[in-house]
Amino acid sequence: MSLADVEAQKRKLNVLILGAYRPNHVLHRLEMFQGCLIRRKFEMAKLVKDFRDDVRYDQDDDIHFTIKSRLLIENWAHVSIFVFFKEGDNLGVGNELSYTCLKLPMKISVSVAFLETNLDVGSQVKGTLKLGARDQKLSYENFENDKDLCNLAFGHCRKMLDPLFYYIGP
Repeated sequence: MSLADVEAQKRKLNVLILGAYRPNHVLHRLEMFQGCLIRRKFEMAKLVKDFRDDVRYDQDDDIHFTIKSRLLIENWAHVSIFVFFKEGDNLGVGNELSYTCLKLPMKISVSVAFLETNLDVGSQVKGTLKLGARDQKLSYENFENDKDLCNLAFGHCRKMLDPLFYYIGP
């Protein structure tokens, strides 16, 4: 694959970033992480909130956003990145990860979870990560800081270009 092919594929890879939106400074970190991937030419790196809400899946916002993120993981994302921040409300991203592992096994080998160092996510999330890694080849790693997170995610996305070549196209 030529350098031009790699660059073209990077621009077309649909990268869905899932993480905590609360508190606000954690959402800001998630947005900065997205910007880092975009600057490194993964132009389709998106947060769930980047997608319009023209279609409502339910009148209840909680149900609507749950369905929205699940549909994006299943139908839009080539690669899903689950980010767990120390100061974030990680319940939602933990549920999205569990849903992916339980209901979308074909998405696991192209997904990755990143956990901020010294974060205790609890045994249910740890168990989900370990089962996913053992049974379905889920990747997960710890990161020290935001630069480390971007570098690790860049490497994962770059590594996924070859296995996803026929889904993305030349």
